Amino acid sequence: MSFLVIGAFSYAVCITVLSSFTIWDVAKGLGTPIRRGLGGISILKWSPTGDYFLSAKFDGTFYLWETNTWTSEPWSSTSGFVTGATWDPDGHMVLIAFSKSSTLGSVHFASKPPSLDAHLLPVDLPEIMSLTGSQGIEKIAWDATGERLALSYKGGDELYKGLIAIYDVRRNPLISASLIGFIRGPGENPKPLAFSFHDKFKQGPLLSVCWSSGFCCTYPLIFRSHALS
Repeated sequence: MSFLVIGAFSYAVCITVLSSFTIWDVAKGLGTPIRRGLGGISILKWSPTGDYFLSAKFDGTFYLWETNTWTSEPWSSTSGFVTGATWDPDGHMVLIAFSKSSTLGSVHFASKPPSLDAHLLPVDLPEIMSLTGSQGIEKIAWDATGERLALSYKGGDELYKGLIAIYDVRRNPLISASLIGFIRGPGENPKPLAFSFHDKFKQGPLLSVCWSSGFCCTYPLIFRSHALS
């Protein structure tokens, strides 16, 4: 399920057993099925502005939707299925993680909404493979300033297993990411089950993580804007 709040209006989207997804007006309690027969949906993500929407399937296909007429454009991947997706604060691009790749994909929209004209470009994260030995990314989260990216990955050696990698992100206009460091959870053999940034914390990125060891922790990543050289 994915939620969108714009002003006083709240919307939710959820997967149904009929292999479709339904848009709900939360206040009115009304749901509208968008398309049937999609099958095997793995991820649903609104853009922050509500102009676009991403849905992904377990077969490696993902769809970009414009929400004016609910027209979609299909995309396909040879790097496995989509394991994570996160929009930039302006809703102009979306970062996508794949199950069989340590490289992210960034989809950049070439025109204003509702245009679906877009380009898919790679975002290399060489440290994920060279340091951890992992071949795939599991989850990703991008903070509301667009300057910090958190991700978890599959496997890894004894030193790097179960960590969250934190990146400094630049958009000028293409995305580049530089590794800052890693977060290790508390307890015995912790693994990150879920994590997200607090979008309304004004002092800087605030990352909350639920760990397999039973702990839920919040990590303030306070920084001056692009203080890193």
